[in-house]
Amino acid sequence: MNKKIALGAVLMALVGVVGAKPVTLDFNGVPVATFAQATFKALLRRDYVMAPELLVGDKKVSISISSMDDSQVPAFVEGVLEQQGISVSEKAGVYYLAMAKPAKESPELPQERRTVADMELPRLQSVRAERDLPMKPASETHTAVYKPANRGGDFLSSVLQAIYSSKAVTSAGPNVVLTGTASEVEKMMTLLTSVDTLPKLVDVSASWVEVTDISNGNRGISVIANVLGTRLGAQLGSVTSSSAISLRNTNFQLVIDALNTDNRFKQISNSRVVGDDYEKLVLIVGDETPTVGSTGRDNSGNSVQNIVYRPSGVIVDVTPKVLGNGRIRLLVDGQISNFKETVTGVTNSPTLIKRQVKTTVTIADGEVLLIGGLNGSQKSESATRWPFLPASWGSKSNSASNSDLVLVLSAKVANAD
Repeated sequence: MNKKIALGAVLMALVGVVGAKPVTLDFNGVPVATFAQATFKALLRRDYVMAPELLVGDKKVSISISSMDDSQVPAFVEGVLEQQGISVSEKAGVYYLAMAKPAKESPELPQERRTVADMELPRLQSVRAERDLPMKPASETHTAVYKPANRGGDFLSSVLQAIYSSKAVTSAGPNVVLTGTASEVEKMMTLLTSVDTLPKLVDVSASWVEVTDISNGNRGISVIANVLGTRLGAQLGSVTSSSAISLRNTNFQLVIDALNTDNRFKQISNSRVVGDDYEKLVLIVGDETPTVGSTGRDNSGNSVQNIVYRPSGVIVDVTPKVLGNGRIRLLVDGQISNFKETVTGVTNSPTLIKRQVKTTVTIADGEVLLIGGLNGSQKSESATRWPFLPASWGSKSNSASNSDLVLVLSAKVANAD
């Protein structure tokens, strides 16, 4: 009785849409026999005969089609039944539904494990009338290993990961592992070949200069630019701002020589390094100081300290990236630091005092870049008196001096001329 009621409900739901365009199909966990009876009787209005073995099976169908042209319904229904192992044949206007004969199993995917997406149904078409797209089997995954000839594996992986996912492109030691369809792997290999070229050599020079003539509110970077413009005829380049400017019609060594002849400028460091583009170039003039990284106790309860050596002095990190049209992008991290005795906090560990600038600037090849904005002040106190007189008879004087630190930087592609 319950099966009759359930079948009646399905038939009533389908009868209301017969003849309507489009058709909606919604079956949730319906036995295959019930599905066949409902569709053949209510939708297709066909005379049919169902084999007895279909009534005792446990296969169920779940379908949710929101919109389908009614002309596609017969092929769709027969295709679904065929997937469930039910054959449909027609004799004298009567359709016979029976269990299909076992088909030869595919070596790739056994018949009992096939799904709707795996079956090739020539009669199963798109639910949209304007499209007729055949269902495609899942693409086979391929893996390939690329051995770089000029660039590092990390660099090449980062380039491809901007286009493909990190799962498709990974670096394994010096090599690059590619995963995807055969077409995708072929495209990635072609792209890697075009990117894996010899890196460009970049000549980077850096110098920290202290400017003391800022008593009238002048900025150190402005004082240097005015001096270089007057003495060398240097002109403003591609970068012009209040804290960074670039100069053309000059070179790094001419700038340093001109500043060394003026007592308002004190050269703190002067370094030069040559390296590949897209690689970090480090210039350090200083030393490493032992500091307390962490404290704890050993198994005997004795206090132990983890000592970490930290660099200090003049440090300039530059990562040059050679672009097109004769331009170079510079990732700059420069600092001047020193350690002093700790007054508060961790005992027996010095405190790091540093002035640091970190920026990214794009300049023309060979331009001289001035980066400012690091100013400081120093205060000093002195006392004078005759040694045979009381201290109260002496005189005291206080003085303060302000200064600006300017990073003079130049980057040029080696052998570019």
